[in-house]
Amino acid sequence: MAKNDRFLLDGIVDDRIAIRLPSDKRDEAFEYLAFEQVLKDFDLSNEELLSGSIDGRQDGGIDGFYVLVNGHVLQDPESFVWPRSGSDLKVFLVTCKHHDTFKQATLDAIVATLTELLDFGIEESGLKGAYSESLLRMRGNLRYAYRKLSPRLASFSIDIIYVSRGDTTVIGEEVRSRAVQLKEIVKDYFGSCRSQFAFVGCTELVELHRKIPNYTLELPFVEALAKGERYVVLVRLSDYFRFISDEEGKLRRYLFESNVRDFMGLNRVNEDIKSTLESKDSPDFWWLNNGVTILATSASITGKSIQASEIQIVNGLQTTESIFRHFSRVGKESDDRCLLVKVIVSKDEAVRDAIIRATNNQTDVELASLHATDKIQRDIEDALARSGLFYERRKNFYVNLGHTPAEIVTPLYLAAGYVALVLKHPEKAASLRSKFMRSPESYDTVFSSRAPLEVWPKISHILKLIDVQLETLRPRGKGTERFLKSWRYMIALLLVSKSFGKFSFSAAEIISYETSQITTATVKEVWDELNSTMPWERQSSPWSNPKNVMAICTQFAAKRNISGIEILTNRPGALFSLSPHRPDSSSITDEFINKVRTLIPPQPWKPGLHRIISGKLGCDSSAYFAAVEHLIEDGVFYRQKDGVLYDVDGNVVSFDPERVDPETLSLRPYS
Repeated sequence: MAKNDRFLLDGIVDDRIAIRLPSDKRDEAFEYLAFEQVLKDFDLSNEELLSGSIDGRQDGGIDGFYVLVNGHVLQDPESFVWPRSGSDLKVFLVTCKHHDTFKQATLDAIVATLTELLDFGIEESGLKGAYSESLLRMRGNLRYAYRKLSPRLASFSIDIIYVSRGDTTVIGEEVRSRAVQLKEIVKDYFGSCRSQFAFVGCTELVELHRKIPNYTLELPFVEALAKGERYVVLVRLSDYFRFISDEEGKLRRYLFESNVRDFMGLNRVNEDIKSTLESKDSPDFWWLNNGVTILATSASITGKSIQASEIQIVNGLQTTESIFRHFSRVGKESDDRCLLVKVIVSKDEAVRDAIIRATNNQTDVELASLHATDKIQRDIEDALARSGLFYERRKNFYVNLGHTPAEIVTPLYLAAGYVALVLKHPEKAASLRSKFMRSPESYDTVFSSRAPLEVWPKISHILKLIDVQLETLRPRGKGTERFLKSWRYMIALLLVSKSFGKFSFSAAEIISYETSQITTATVKEVWDELNSTMPWERQSSPWSNPKNVMAICTQFAAKRNISGIEILTNRPGALFSLSPHRPDSSSITDEFINKVRTLIPPQPWKPGLHRIISGKLGCDSSAYFAAVEHLIEDGVFYRQKDGVLYDVDGNVVSFDPERVDPETLSLRPYS
């Protein structure tokens, strides 16, 4: 380690503390820096980085736990867009210590933890160790992902990373032997898993911090057509692969921030792309593929290359990732087949958004993914900008421009504020997740065009000021964002209600609220009162419970003579669901599903099979059907209706010849 690397690293941490990234506590700033740099290639947002932070009591020695599927962080399995096949599952377990060495005791704790937690045969109730709710939640996410993806898992890796301010050239043998032991533990539980262990010290962290995404790149082409600042070029596949790969051969994921689609794995379209790439005898690639669209702020042609600045690939993610996977597998050999690439130069955000929406409407895209380009979202961005805040409607857009988290507001953060203050649902705000945007009714209720635009910056400033004060009250060991999310919305509703003397204040009235009333004293007064009723030690998130909310609001109103408490029993938006309905299958265990899988015969199944299997297992039919639904979603079985089997795209793959007419695919008479 260079002598001054520790001095440089401490300076970087000092800068983070000054801007409260994520707080003004040195150990937390160092920890966040470690997560950010270790996972740099995935270009995670601030929210995604904080979602994996589980540091605190009973964390098992693990400070960061990240599960990534095809490069995307798994936060909520229920709302995650799962790939249909060709899945890549990566797990990062990070331990961070703000000391000057690498210690054996740190790894001893992780050895004990992983020996138990990686045994998926042990249900949560059967675990012997004492583990935090956050650690168990992440273990549950990994377990769920591993089971769901197992039928179509192309690659699986678990990386264990120990980060400190130490020197990686002087690590003791006992510590290194523990690292080897941890790799072996992983291999014992997952035979096909690639297991790695890495020590990251001062020098490595400084080097990672200096690694800056390059948005100005050069792309060689074979032929080009230009009109003004619009270019259409034919690019060799091998040249495009080098264009989208960094110096270490990893995909430049940061180039896709404006793309509204995730890589969906090997679905029917991507299977066709894969087959075309693998067959050298196929027609030229660009004959069969729609190509890629790139947005840039400037571009010029020199010779047989085009240079572009501030590049964003806004359409063609499926094609790009398929090409990257193909050449990563076969090597960087030259391939003269070509890809069609459109390069459009524009600095006008409205034009750029229109291009993103148009190019991504050409195939099926989840509605929620396209909301970033909605007029209401652009209007909110403009309104917040006038008040000194930056609305991150497109992931990491303002982060990459150098703005701090204190200046940035995400759509989910703002939506939760609206739900708490305008719709008077602090309990729903505390548990709000992005999946609410899937429902047009829920989305339109929150991001209502009827709400005055000025309410959005006022809500943002209220929440930001409360966050600053709550940080001074946050007990050490309580995760930053999880803690704030549990308390900010309840406190915001009470403070604003107290100011207006009523709970029935409107969105227009919120605009007139004086944020100067949010001080250390006023926030602490409400905090103390809430804790005297429901101490934070008793429940991890007491204000996500409607009964608790009603009780404290009633008490708060009576003490201060605040009117309008009845609105909480008939709140606007109370009838709409903030999340899509899903059947409750929490009672269906992995063990039960595996028993059903063992007993069930090959498809197509005969009528009455559910009664036979249910009888053997001693369960009711609903449990049997719930288990079968899990197996169908996991790709173990096809969906079957009236003796006909369908794949995920609705194509007929087989049928029962004894019951189904092969010409009409309808049931035979009396079958």
